[in-house]
Amino acid sequence: MAVKRQPLAPPHDEYVHEEDLFDFKEPWEIWEEYGGDEDLYFLCELKKTGLRVHRKIGEGTWSEKEHELVYNENRNPIGWKKKFRYENRGSDDHGGWILDEYSLLVGADGRAQKASKDRYDFPFVICRLRKNRRSCGKKRNN
Repeated sequence: MAVKRQPLAPPHDEYVHEEDLFDFKEPWEIWEEYGGDEDLYFLCELKKTGLRVHRKIGEGTWSEKEHELVYNENRNPIGWKKKFRYENRGSDDHGGWILDEYSLLVGADGRAQKASKDRYDFPFVICRLRKNRRSCGKKRNN
């Protein structure tokens, strides 16, 4: 399991990739590297800068557009689903990429605790990288 610093076992490694989506590569470079024809899933380690999470990617940044709590069957909050948009005003790809981020909320006793959108109980998140279909005609179409 990647959280223990071991690679994901096959066949999961074909569907959920380990990639730093908060680093030097641009979203379209990652898209092309991993196939680029449908949504891509990644296990990512978060990078904290003080109380905030580092969201830079390539020459742009991931800007949060919405967030919602995810609940279990007992209506206890168990995680967050957050939606980010690629922003780089100097690029044709500005607004052309969406990152959905899924994180878990679990206390030390294994039960969900008070939810804060800036709280991360684990240093890893699952992310889905996809093209912003609304911007496809105006942006890079590769």
